Amino acid sequence: MTFDEFLRQACPPLDLEWRKYRRRAARHRVQKRLRELGLTDYAAYLERLQSDPREAASLADRMRISVTRFFREQDRWQLLAEAVLPCLLAARKPDTPLRAWSAGCAGGEEPYTLAILWRSQILPHYPDRQLQILATDIDPPSLQRAEVARYPPGELREVPTAVRESFFRQHAGFWSPLPEVTAMVQFTCHNLLTDPSPGTFDLICCRYLPFTYFRCQRRLNAASTLHQALAADGALMIGGKEDLGSATPLFTPWPQAPGFFRRGG
Repeated sequence: MTFDEFLRQACPPLDLEWRKYRRRAARHRVQKRLRELGLTDYAAYLERLQSDPREAASLADRMRISVTRFFREQDRWQLLAEAVLPCLLAARKPDTPLRAWSAGCAGGEEPYTLAILWRSQILPHYPDRQLQILATDIDPPSLQRAEVARYPPGELREVPTAVRESFFRQHAGFWSPLPEVTAMVQFTCHNLLTDPSPGTFDLICCRYLPFTYFRCQRRLNAASTLHQALAADGALMIGGKEDLGSATPLFTPWPQAPGFFRRGG
């Protein structure tokens, strides 16, 4: 059995989109699990998944993608700065901080991007406003990497030159956001499927996790947590190549801002 054949049989019963997984990273993680269990091939592991609900439930987390980059899809971040954040600020009292949640933050690139966007494009126009960012992930090593905040140059390839020069410092071949950026983000471990909502948020960034790798009921369950956490007039941001799928009834499109949604349902 090839790895693709394994994915094709293992993923659909678990409401996972088998075509979306990066083969190299997912295969490496599954092979590691085979060695831990003393299994010889994918067919044996498939049988284990079919007979062991606890093992099956862990497959999605085992194949999680923990790599992203700063300012991924720059056009979406620009929409956030120009169309969405000003609306959120206008709807709130000046002395009330905005609260943002980066769900599935991987190594911290997304929440740090949000912090940089705030400092570079929002604070100059709203100098007295505040943004609090909670960033969560299920993977402790990813959270540790996020808190260390040292990134190879490739993860900054979409960062505008002026932004890189103003908000990053280079040392020993790695780039780190400035302390005033990292100080805006709090990291904690959270499972989007099994843990309760970590609070109520004006902005939720959840890109390339449930709306890419989950399908059917699994996607709906994750989206329900996001729906519960989103303020009544808040904004959900998803990836440019994603759609809500089974979670569509829970949200309504944000006017003139593709990829952003209000709470519905």
